[in-house]
Amino acid sequence: MSDGILRVERGAVRLLAFALPLMIIANTIGRAFRSPIYFMDELAIHCMVWIAMIGMSLTLKTRTAVSVTMLVDAVPLALMKSMKILIDVIILTFAGILIYLCIKWFDPVALARVGFDFQEFSGETFNFMYQDTTNTLGMKKFWFWLIVPVAAMTTFVHALSNLLKTAATPAAALKELSASSGARGLD
Repeated sequence: MSDGILRVERGAVRLLAFALPLMIIANTIGRAFRSPIYFMDELAIHCMVWIAMIGMSLTLKTRTAVSVTMLVDAVPLALMKSMKILIDVIILTFAGILIYLCIKWFDPVALARVGFDFQEFSGETFNFMYQDTTNTLGMKKFWFWLIVPVAAMTTFVHALSNLLKTAATPAAALKELSASSGARGLD
């Protein structure tokens, strides 16, 4: 499951990374002709946020996120494996906390209880997330914010997959994986 999600994430990041400079170029050309595309800046910002959130999940899966490994690389193999398991547990915990916070933020239970009526939801909960609209696009912001719970869930799946893989891999093999993990990248 984690590998399938990874393939989708790679495709999404590539598509967004391709679209982002096109948006900026289109807006630059529009400004040069004194006809700027007002919503393009806001759309580009949302695109960058989506790239960052999907990229977080992707790099945690591939273990290519920026990290300092001096201590992990310097300890005996058995301790190294324990440290790697601890790191995987910390990432899994982070993803779990992020999922919990997203559930509190989006509050799907309260939203369903009021029949998906955004106005009534806001009145009952004082949570106006479903009411907010973007400045220039005129869309509800929650559509763009959905990337946060999606990235939290995919990060959780990847972290669990990595934890199970780390626990099942002999310590000596983990040392070799550490040395070659940077070579996998985004290909």
